[in-house]
Amino acid sequence: MELRELRGDDLFTMLGIVGKLDIKDEFMRLFENNVDAVSNVVPIDHAKKQPTKKEAEAIAKAQAKKEADAQKRGMAAAASLLQNLLLHLKDVKGDVNEMLADLTGESKKTIEELGLKEYTSLLVQFFKKPELSDFFTSIASLMK
Repeated sequence: MELRELRGDDLFTMLGIVGKLDIKDEFMRLFENNVDAVSNVVPIDHAKKQPTKKEAEAIAKAQAKKEADAQKRGMAAAASLLQNLLLHLKDVKGDVNEMLADLTGESKKTIEELGLKEYTSLLVQFFKKPELSDFFTSIASLMK
């Protein structure tokens, strides 16, 4: 079974599942612990129209580090979500099955009747989706 690309509307389903997992505090700790690791962009002299070559290189390097740090925090958040989802699957089983049914174009009943290997494979496919990583990276970059 293949999962379709995530859409903006899927955000509401995912937020509902995250809310039921009650992991907001854990996410906040994850992001707060990484705030100090985020590099600030090197300020430029606003009297000049263009930064010097050295300033431009420093700005580019600081921005690349900032983006890499945000990506790491986003990946850590996705991994934490997967772990919590697996630990508390019984609490969100119906929501997860409905989401997987929507993402595959199958019925909820079909998803519920999948073998363990195929079901787990769908969950892993979901958490490997680049759009999911992008979502958590975006959230992580906002929480600088």
